[in-house]
Amino acid sequence: MKKTSSLLFILLLSIAMGHSAFSGDNNGDSRMSEPERMSEKTLHQVQKLIKNGEKIENNSGLLITYPYDGAVFPPEIAAPVITWNDTNTASKHWLIMVEFSGEHAPIYAFADKHYWEPDKPTWEIIKANSVRGSAKIIVYGFDNKHACNITAKNSIRISTSKDPVDASIFYRQVQLPFKVGKKNFKKIKWRLGDISSYEKPAVVMKNLSVCASCHLFSKDGALISMEMNYNNDSGAHFITKVKEKIELSEANFISWNDFPKPELLPKTRGLFAKMSPTGKYIVSTVHEISYAALTNDFAFCQLFFPTYGVLAWYSVDKKAFHLLPGADDYDFVQTDPSWSWDEKHIVFARANTKNEYHKDISNIQTHTEDADIHALNQRFPIQFDLYRIPFNQGNGGTPEPLRGASHNGMSNYFPRFSPDGKWIVFTRSKTGIMLQPDSELFIIPAAGGDPRRMKCNRKLFNSWHSFSPNGNWMLFSSKTNTPFTEIFLTHIDKNGVDSPPICLSRFSDNRYAANVPEFVNIGPEAIKKIRIVGRR
Repeated sequence: MKKTSSLLFILLLSIAMGHSAFSGDNNGDSRMSEPERMSEKTLHQVQKLIKNGEKIENNSGLLITYPYDGAVFPPEIAAPVITWNDTNTASKHWLIMVEFSGEHAPIYAFADKHYWEPDKPTWEIIKANSVRGSAKIIVYGFDNKHACNITAKNSIRISTSKDPVDASIFYRQVQLPFKVGKKNFKKIKWRLGDISSYEKPAVVMKNLSVCASCHLFSKDGALISMEMNYNNDSGAHFITKVKEKIELSEANFISWNDFPKPELLPKTRGLFAKMSPTGKYIVSTVHEISYAALTNDFAFCQLFFPTYGVLAWYSVDKKAFHLLPGADDYDFVQTDPSWSWDEKHIVFARANTKNEYHKDISNIQTHTEDADIHALNQRFPIQFDLYRIPFNQGNGGTPEPLRGASHNGMSNYFPRFSPDGKWIVFTRSKTGIMLQPDSELFIIPAAGGDPRRMKCNRKLFNSWHSFSPNGNWMLFSSKTNTPFTEIFLTHIDKNGVDSPPICLSRFSDNRYAANVPEFVNIGPEAIKKIRIVGRR
């Protein structure tokens, strides 16, 4: 009873000290970067506690909810928060042990809550010792009245990659439910983040009274482009050099409304416009007619898809617009283009026109529907196939369906090429083209092939993905934990095999959805502010 009381005192003292981490190695040199050393007596008592835990099966009422088993971390990333659920009412405190496959002694920590965040020195040790072999994280629940009584346990394995991310992340935050109007636009925040930072990413653009949406950087990070309503022109699109203070004026904007159109069609917005990797061209949907509705569903608060449109491209140097031959068939809606990194091909989404969904195509408006996303999907089903076309310096060519991402009874969209040109990752759902609950990520060879469902997919909504410039990592967004979309990161090896993802929790804000993330080939201090100046 004396030993039990002594152990309980030690454990509760360590909890009061702020969830300290302790190393079981009492023979090495003491360094500032190491966790505190345990005394021989304390280590012996902790090992006795763990030995008692050997009788308890994994999943005995305790589930480690994060990280995910098998997750791979970048070498420069800041520490995650390890979380778990424990259904055992007797569990009042928890022992966390991190074991390594190498010679480094285990690390121990104690918690009185359902989480533990390693401090920076401890996390650096965990990463350094999980490169050649995985680290095993075990969480033990124990009864505070009988300190040696293990009530539950569970374990996962994580590892650290040798491949750095070596890029920043640009993304948008919006409040839910999303609504149009100046008041709501002003609440949108744009951030530029660094995964190695323990601070939230810096806000580089905010308080806009206009809509800003799809964005893209050039491959070298020298240029940024974005859809942004300017001077009441919803077809406005800016392209400008990246610098610390970006001031946008009329000289930085083009307008897709300068592309000639029949009188019957509404004004264009240059839907899903994409700047090419070198920044020489922009390709976009023009002549588009879209269906848009606000739903009564908090998490999936809008339904949007184009029902009509063709692809056009813009020469930045010559300041000239052109249709893209082969993607200009008005019997189809052709949209959501994506460039190969060598600019030789464009992959885009195509579907039969669906203008019957509109009562009057000369008066297109956003609808407000007292229905959820599932009911609206049944009323307005649309499925897209991915097609591949040569750019051919703007001369286009014959579009070919992309095998594995077309004519499969599903909707296929948001194609993104890997930087080495080997792979295309795309989003697939039963219907629609964005914000679909059942959307999942699939990977195929860039020329088409058998699709493979990616391991990184979570249970609810997976889309808005972006490759790192070195091709080793991919961002995407998911609603698996909360209606407020979060950004996730997965490692992709040379064979296109991905890992269970990690969540960039510091990139989230309370009651804001983090979406449309993009890897950028710049440092986190490269942009400090983006603002509009000289508006008429």
